[in-house]
Amino acid sequence: MQNYVTNVAAAVSGYEGFSSNHPDATVLYRTSLLLVFVYMVYTLLFSYGAARLSYNYNLNIGTSSGMTVLYVILCFLFSGFYYPYYAIMLDPLGKRRK
Repeated sequence: MQNYVTNVAAAVSGYEGFSSNHPDATVLYRTSLLLVFVYMVYTLLFSYGAARLSYNYNLNIGTSSGMTVLYVILCFLFSGFYYPYYAIMLDPLGKRRK
């Protein structure tokens, strides 16, 4: 019980008297920063892919340039919804497969 009270008092005072088996805080910070960076790059590439698909599709079917830009922006922002929509509903090669 005395060891518990000593550890609580040390933690409240800002000094943790526990064992130092934990990794260094800077290593955790750098690792988490790297993971966030990798996730951001992946998300940007994923969204760019949806926007590019939308751009090429709308140019192919003859959509006006203003609407094409609007569709590209929407597809970039909502890329998670656009990929299934493109694959199931638009299916640009579906008509040419016959």
